[in-house]
Amino acid sequence: MTRDLLLPLDALRRRSDVVREVDLEVNLDDLAVGGVDVTDGRVALSLAVEVRGSEVAVTGRLGADWTGECRRCLDSVSGHLDLEVGEVYVPDRPDSEGNLPDTGDVYLLTGESLDLEPVVRDAVLLALPLSPLCSDECEGPDAARFPTGVPSDGEPAGAKPMDPRWAVLDVLREGVVEDDDPH
Repeated sequence: MTRDLLLPLDALRRRSDVVREVDLEVNLDDLAVGGVDVTDGRVALSLAVEVRGSEVAVTGRLGADWTGECRRCLDSVSGHLDLEVGEVYVPDRPDSEGNLPDTGDVYLLTGESLDLEPVVRDAVLLALPLSPLCSDECEGPDAARFPTGVPSDGEPAGAKPMDPRWAVLDVLREGVVEDDDPH
């Protein structure tokens, strides 16, 4: 938990007519999806926090640089995230009618502080590319060094090359005698 991302709820509610601005850069651990991660865990925040009755709205922008490997050629690839966020926190206690909040699209306010880390973490992780490309024209690894075809071993011209992973099953085919007579 990052202390910079904790805002005391009582201070926010005392001055509910004021929008609190949060402009800072934080370092968060474990911001990675597959082979792509946020560079040094650094995320820039420019958020506005506003109390709206019992709810707290968080809006603004997040920015982060990321690095990873191209899914085709495995060269290093990098990029920048520029995200817009708009999230709502609701109290985790029942309302005046005894109904618990619907937690589907909101974050829960628990304790005495508003924790912005879940909003930041979720937005960044959901925006990271799962399998980036170095360019749309990337053809993959160098064909001379890493051939992708199956070498032909005297196959007739135009014959479809056999996948070597299935070659073991050819032994089973050799033992089968084909007979057209069902009796």
